[in-house]
Amino acid sequence: MDKDKTVIIKKIAVAVITLLLIAYIVSVIIKANFTQVETHTANIMTVSDSVSVRGYFIRDEKLLTNNDNGYVSYRVDDGGRIAKNEAVADVYTDGSTAANEKITEKLESQIASLKQLEDNAREDIVASPDDIDKNIDTYLSGINYNVCNGNLSEADKYVENVLYSINERQVVTGKTDKFDDKINELQDRIDKLKKNDSNKKSSQIKSSVSGYFVSSADGYEGIYGTKDLEKIMPGDLSDEKIKKKKKTVDDNVIGKTIEGVYWYIACEVSAEDALRLKTSDYLSVNIPTVNSADIRVDVYSVNQESKTSDAVVILRGDYMSPEMSRVRDEDISIVIHTYEGIYVSKNAVHEKQVKVTVEDKNGKEKTETRTVQGVYVLIGNELQFKLIITEYVGDDFVISKKTPEDEDIITDEYGVLKAYDDVVVEGANLYDGRIVD
Repeated sequence: MDKDKTVIIKKIAVAVITLLLIAYIVSVIIKANFTQVETHTANIMTVSDSVSVRGYFIRDEKLLTNNDNGYVSYRVDDGGRIAKNEAVADVYTDGSTAANEKITEKLESQIASLKQLEDNAREDIVASPDDIDKNIDTYLSGINYNVCNGNLSEADKYVENVLYSINERQVVTGKTDKFDDKINELQDRIDKLKKNDSNKKSSQIKSSVSGYFVSSADGYEGIYGTKDLEKIMPGDLSDEKIKKKKKTVDDNVIGKTIEGVYWYIACEVSAEDALRLKTSDYLSVNIPTVNSADIRVDVYSVNQESKTSDAVVILRGDYMSPEMSRVRDEDISIVIHTYEGIYVSKNAVHEKQVKVTVEDKNGKEKTETRTVQGVYVLIGNELQFKLIITEYVGDDFVISKKTPEDEDIITDEYGVLKAYDDVVVEGANLYDGRIVD
């Protein structure tokens, strides 16, 4: 009997210990789940409300042709501004003459730069060595950027600037104030080129209108012009329709002139997006092949059968660059608005019912309940509920205003989320004033 009692007591003891162990494990799990929180720093972020579309670029373009046999040497870079009747290219009877003309122009430009430096030295118009070094660094960065992006003509301009700055540094540091030997050397090279060059340019190609020059043509010139802007409707911009209208570019075409100052983008959008674009007070476009920040545009026309139907929106801009002068159609992003504020994950946002005392229209105080949104912020080891003032709502985040304009009794009581607060993005049993272990 005593032996049986002993066995029973041992079993009871084991059961009690097991229960205590289970209770301990459960308490650890519960404590972990209800006391641990994960926080992220609330950072400032800029986001854009944008529409992605296929854009077709429309310009008034006049083709330029070479009707003489010979080698064409361009006077103007792509995207360069030209006046009416200005020469955009020279035609030479052979290639060597054209090449020598380009070399001569560069040598003459170098001589002019050296003479300018001599004049500056005489008049004591010089920069500091530190400023010159900074300029050289900037120019070298410009060379690297343009070479990487295939803009060799732009890179060449930065090379000239580097050479000028190096010579300027020699003047500033007192190593020289005259460049007679170098100028004479360059002039001798020019004289030899001109002496050995028995062939002259046979003609010039001039633009009949003012605008921007482009040294190529794509066959889409004239398909749509500014006279058609308000007639283009949904379906007119399909690849099938556009490609059917494409023309063969003749061999004697050496480029074109984009007439006027403005260019236009036609893009098909939904009725909802058409309304958003039409009513926005600021628009810009991001064009992947154009090496520039967002380009400012405005809405020129909204073409649609009815207010509820799809539309063709015509955007107008005036920014020009070599890349911009050549773009025809591609996927672009239209930025309707840009928001800068405090980034908050939607996982961190909580709703709260609060009671506030307000005055009615008769000046009497009354209490009302409002639903507000906010986040829990960890200050030291204590949680504090702070309001967010929603500026923009994304798929999985919101942007809260950095500096709320209209503070009221609610914001006075709870405070508003500020940049660099530690926001709780994960955790349970969250409440205002809770102490986190």
